[in-house]
Amino acid sequence: MSKRTFVSLAFCLAGIFALYGQEENQNNYGVDEANTKFSLQSGVLGGETNYTYLSLKDHEDVSGVPLGGIGVGNINFAPSGKFTRIGMNNIHTPIKRSEHSFFSLWTRKGNEKEAVRLVRDNHVLYGMKGVEHTQYKGLFPTAELSYADNNLKVTPVIRAYSGLVPHNVKDSSLPVVWFEVDLIAQEDMEAALAFSWEDFIGLFNDPKSLEGFDNGQLLSEGRANINNGENWPLREKAKTYVEPYQMGSLKGLIQYAADSLQPRKLTFQNYVNQVVIAVEEEKNVSYLPAYRSNSEAWDQFRNNGEFTSSLTKNVLTEQSQTSSASVLAVKTQLKAGQKKTIRFMLAWYAPELQIDAAALPIGSYWPCGADYNKYYHNYFNSMNSMVSYAVSNRARIARQTTEWQIPVLESSLPDWYKFKLINSGYVIYTNMVLTKGGDVMVNEGAMGGFAGTMDQRLSSHPFYQKFFTQLDRSEMDIFADAMDPEGYILHFIGHYYVGMGTVGGRVPTEKGWMLDNASGWIIQLVKDYEQTGDTEYLKAHLTGLKRAMKFLYSRMPQGSTIPVGPTTYDDFTHPPLYSYYAGVWLTTLRAYEAIGKAIGDESIVKQAQQQFATSQKEALEKLWNGRFFAYGCEPDGSKRLDNVLFTGQLAGQFLSRYCGWGDVYPMDIVKASMISQCKISLSKSPDYYANKVWDINLNRGIDNRGSQCWPFYLESYTALAGMQAGFYEDAMDIMKHIQLVHLRKGWTWTQNLWNPSDITYMTAPVTWFSTDVLAGAGVNIPRKELRLAPVVADDKVISIPLFYPNFWGVVTADPQKKSITFKITKKYGKERISFNKVISEPAGLSTSEKREIEIKEFVVEEGKTLDLSPYWDRIIDNRLEAPVLQEADKHDFRYVTIK
Repeated sequence: MSKRTFVSLAFCLAGIFALYGQEENQNNYGVDEANTKFSLQSGVLGGETNYTYLSLKDHEDVSGVPLGGIGVGNINFAPSGKFTRIGMNNIHTPIKRSEHSFFSLWTRKGNEKEAVRLVRDNHVLYGMKGVEHTQYKGLFPTAELSYADNNLKVTPVIRAYSGLVPHNVKDSSLPVVWFEVDLIAQEDMEAALAFSWEDFIGLFNDPKSLEGFDNGQLLSEGRANINNGENWPLREKAKTYVEPYQMGSLKGLIQYAADSLQPRKLTFQNYVNQVVIAVEEEKNVSYLPAYRSNSEAWDQFRNNGEFTSSLTKNVLTEQSQTSSASVLAVKTQLKAGQKKTIRFMLAWYAPELQIDAAALPIGSYWPCGADYNKYYHNYFNSMNSMVSYAVSNRARIARQTTEWQIPVLESSLPDWYKFKLINSGYVIYTNMVLTKGGDVMVNEGAMGGFAGTMDQRLSSHPFYQKFFTQLDRSEMDIFADAMDPEGYILHFIGHYYVGMGTVGGRVPTEKGWMLDNASGWIIQLVKDYEQTGDTEYLKAHLTGLKRAMKFLYSRMPQGSTIPVGPTTYDDFTHPPLYSYYAGVWLTTLRAYEAIGKAIGDESIVKQAQQQFATSQKEALEKLWNGRFFAYGCEPDGSKRLDNVLFTGQLAGQFLSRYCGWGDVYPMDIVKASMISQCKISLSKSPDYYANKVWDINLNRGIDNRGSQCWPFYLESYTALAGMQAGFYEDAMDIMKHIQLVHLRKGWTWTQNLWNPSDITYMTAPVTWFSTDVLAGAGVNIPRKELRLAPVVADDKVISIPLFYPNFWGVVTADPQKKSITFKITKKYGKERISFNKVISEPAGLSTSEKREIEIKEFVVEEGKTLDLSPYWDRIIDNRLEAPVLQEADKHDFRYVTIK
């Protein structure tokens, strides 16, 4: 097919698509702009592949580990020692970097003295040069920065961390960051450490006026454009002050605005009016209350390692002026070989907002939904009360934060994987909105501020669901409450710059459906029920589940048993009967069958099974072309696009098998599809970062230039589906290279969907599916079933951590001893959980060949171990495929004929 022919076909398809739902689903949520604004930058794909992931040397610093808390803002502590992506006020459009926020080190031995900024750069600022080399260990939400090879007389190491304690929302939503700096000297000398922090108070986005704003729905009449806070200017800089601060063992400075900061339009930004920088349990502390860019302000520190500024209230920044900064310095005497640790705190606080509905103008806030305050307002009514709690509980919070990291770091998995898995959770800081009332939504990223995004949530949710089930359910409940009268699940439940829904309220984003919004909500809800055993949760949503299924049935066109309509892949035209959604529909039916079994409704079970058989037969007959699932076709099967390969074709297969509901397609077909994707598009793309839509005749991708790979879906719907099918090495290779694309440019903690760049998109936590896939694991607590079939690729011992909402464990398999155990490492709640059956579905084997092993009841208790070694041969039976990607031309296509 020529390019001209394809373009003509695309226009034709666009017209067909309108006939199947688009004409009744028109709304403007900024998709056209988002799909075209991020072009693929030259030199992004391909390059270095060997990194020391747990000690990145002289690494790019666009982003760093976000530090802060859930729903309260964050700052990135970058691998160069700079502070970047400062989202203290605005997590959606953070300030790119600060030149006035940094650590600096002063040393003196006799008459020799030196002062350097602990920042890797080539500049001299404030009379101090930077350093040449850094080593960075970033594991969200912790970072360690060291400074070897700089010929410094004192070797510093900075350890930064904030709280993220599973199932403890209070301790995970504190806007508090700790920096512990170790100083080690080779000989006796004086040393001083200074921490400079820029004044960011009042730097939030706000429209110049409320003209044109109202309380109407955002997806109509152009309201999305006017409410796009990305285009609003920063509010005029507020006048701020600085004065000494002391709280118990803390001593430092407090930056503050005299009054609360009232925006013209309330949003979910943080209206921070107080910031504390302090040091704990130190005596020789000095201050530079305010300075700008003048190097003379640092003369005293450079000369003597301390400041002599007066400790009184000072103006920090005048209104409308460029921000100043404040400095806190600690001077000490070091003995040779001694390690001195200095602990700094950075904390920020926004007062609770009080809404006077009678006084505020229309359009200044969303009156129908969640509150705009912070979760910490449930516990702390002042900076002092919050800081006091943070100090008292620091050690415990720090220890509990690392508890979920340790099993990953102690596993047998490669370092690149450990690094990727732990860090992919960063979105819970950078994108999640959490209110005082406990309402949750997750910013999509870019998109003007729209949030919730159910279609992407299907791949992004596992980190939240595993570690913060309460928050995951909050967002799910709001989606349920906001269900359209027609029975469909909305695309969004809120907007960062407008408001969000709450149960019993109303969202500002009504109307607009996608098929996989309804399917995604159903699948996630049923999976949650099976992983928690919470029958009441399932029953509470039963009516909504039935309504959503009824809606999906209504989208079946004449002559087809597969619903037709728009889906998550909204950036490129696709045919009505779509390979992506055909599989997701089959998984939805499997979820509905599971609902029927859970509530004992045989009519639902029978209906779901019969519909599954009919729809599966249709999907195979109309979409399978012998090598892979065609991009799509007409509902009657005509005009099938066999020349277009699509990387989302195994989405339903992945989701169903992951959830424990079996394969939706025969395994030989899944394997043939995977080989076709590897040979046709992935292997021909640098870093396997292939276009989603690939024209075989043109031998290239044909996606929009501004929206090409969508790596998070490539990871779940291709790589992990491939791992389930036995393509272990190829799956790991794809995942590794997805990370490399972002890592090379310093985008590890700000990954984009459309094309690689510094946008924190919501779906980075997709990697948290993979521990279960690697272990062939899952649970169905109501049925007392444990699924376990770890991938054993060689004769080495493997150790894989598993995390579920109510418990954690580690599966260990030793091929040489043929031993396999499952140890419970953590248990949450008092509910009794037990297993009396182990189900093995080895990678590469059809789930129709699963092995069911009856065992003596095993009660889940912390520290207990389930020994499954007697069943080794039934559990460990992987049928792994030879890797295809690296030598794709040497592998033949596989052809499967539908019988």
